[in-house]
Amino acid sequence: MIGLILLYVQLFRYCIFKTDWIIDKLKLDQGFIDERFEFNIHRSTVLKISVIIIGGLLLISNIPLLLKDILAYTQQINNYRRFTDSPQAKYIVVYLIEIFIGYFMLTCSRMIVNYIELKRKKPVSGI
Repeated sequence: MIGLILLYVQLFRYCIFKTDWIIDKLKLDQGFIDERFEFNIHRSTVLKISVIIIGGLLLISNIPLLLKDILAYTQQINNYRRFTDSPQAKYIVVYLIEIFIGYFMLTCSRMIVNYIELKRKKPVSGI
């Protein structure tokens, strides 16, 4: 058992820290034609795609949770006098805010990217 653990540790060490040695011993860098793929995508396009993906993930992950908590709230609506007394109330509000942020990221991605680019161009002072 200890020998197997030591073997895994050695293998892990070689795979992480001694990659050049593994490449040389197995001759992994020989016999390949060097084909270069160059993508000339502007930074703002990559940022816009990233903002849209993050916004979509926020929507996709929070809509089912919101619906689940709204259903639980409506099933127990007679047990509470006010909305804030319900244990689901805080989750419903948080999920609504996250859905709003995801929707905002999807619809106003250009504005968010412009803000990021503006902050990147300005030098940070006072730090």
